[in-house]
Amino acid sequence: MLSDFSRRRLLAYGASALALAPSLARADAPHAQLITTPPDLIDGFTDMADRLMLETTIDGKGPYRFVVDTGADRSVVADDVAASLGLLPHRDVVVQGIVRALPAPTVRLQNVSFGKITLDDVAAPVLPRKWLGADGFLGLDVIDGRKVIFDFQNRKLSVVHSGSSTGWPHFNEIVVRADGSNGRLKAVNCVVDDVEAVAFIDSGAQLSICNTPLFNELQKGGAKAIDGAEIPLIGATGGLMIGRLMEVSRIRLGDVLFTKTRLAISDLNVFDVWGLAKKPALFIGMDFLQQCSNFTIDYRHKELRFKLADFISRKDWQGGRLARL
Repeated sequence: MLSDFSRRRLLAYGASALALAPSLARADAPHAQLITTPPDLIDGFTDMADRLMLETTIDGKGPYRFVVDTGADRSVVADDVAASLGLLPHRDVVVQGIVRALPAPTVRLQNVSFGKITLDDVAAPVLPRKWLGADGFLGLDVIDGRKVIFDFQNRKLSVVHSGSSTGWPHFNEIVVRADGSNGRLKAVNCVVDDVEAVAFIDSGAQLSICNTPLFNELQKGGAKAIDGAEIPLIGATGGLMIGRLMEVSRIRLGDVLFTKTRLAISDLNVFDVWGLAKKPALFIGMDFLQQCSNFTIDYRHKELRFKLADFISRKDWQGGRLARL
């Protein structure tokens, strides 16, 4: 049985198959002097499953611990939280999970506050805590148009208002442009080995996963699934699917380069939801993002910012690898 504290936690034998962690580098190392900046002042914390969470109040009560999920269309609340607040269920809606979709009752939240942001009149589906492993999730319905900052170096998280300008990137920061609407930002400047693909960020997933169309294209270049390497995948809406593992030499996302890593292969429901069921595609999970010291997704300006390590060794500099983590 999967532990309650992780929405998409791998079983022990599945996690051990992912021992090959990706390495992160700047694809084209610049010739300039490295400058450092103070870390962002971010409020947040991690849970037992190493997910970054945010303190949230509901109707003035709390705080509750919510996971920020960039791959979820709607925010959801755990059943025991809804019951403790005396929230009465309203009409059912269909909640899309990475594995399956299912109907769930909604409750009306008069207001939801996190950081300096307060939203009024939010209709949130209710799901069992045993699937969520948290008090709730903040989805695209509340974070679209804002900026989400994942500070992995300090293990903190923040959702803030997006300014009128994103500003120039720092020396150790890489900006990747994205397209899309309603928060579904897709980066089309992505190449997996030699195959062009569409990528999106799913901060609620601990593992990065590709679909069968991408795997089929990679097979033409000699890629193979690893014999006997399979892992169970579970979503916030329950259900279970099995993913096959494959080794990937490099994944380039704009000027960000991940090398020597693995992807799981599975045609999860989330690819269909994002309109990518028939296109070579993958979603980038926390296993990749945590190779950065800081990652920002700006929904208003449709850009992804990867901040590499503040310091690099002489060996990495001479070898042309910037902030290999």
